[in-house]
Amino acid sequence: MTRDRLVEWLADYIAELLDIAVEEVGTELPLTALGVDSATTLVLAADLGTKLRRQVRPKEILEHPTIEGLAEYLASAGTEADALDAGTVDAVAAGTAEVR
Repeated sequence: MTRDRLVEWLADYIAELLDIAVEEVGTELPLTALGVDSATTLVLAADLGTKLRRQVRPKEILEHPTIEGLAEYLASAGTEADALDAGTVDAVAAGTAEVR
């Protein structure tokens, strides 16, 4: 998922979760300033994991405390994971993959 799509999804998600208008969600504000607490962070991590089809740890959200920062991190992390997956597929196809 692209950074821009993640920003949009996160803003919509947080607005709905916190029952506020999406226009009130500043993407460069700290998530805590928007009302995201530890319980909300756990729910967000689980739902992001489902959306992105990978584990998202609450620590990752806490280390990237704005929607913009989190989206940038997750988009780049997804690109790295996709590249690793593609490399594995290529190695299997070439018969050079290590079996562990």
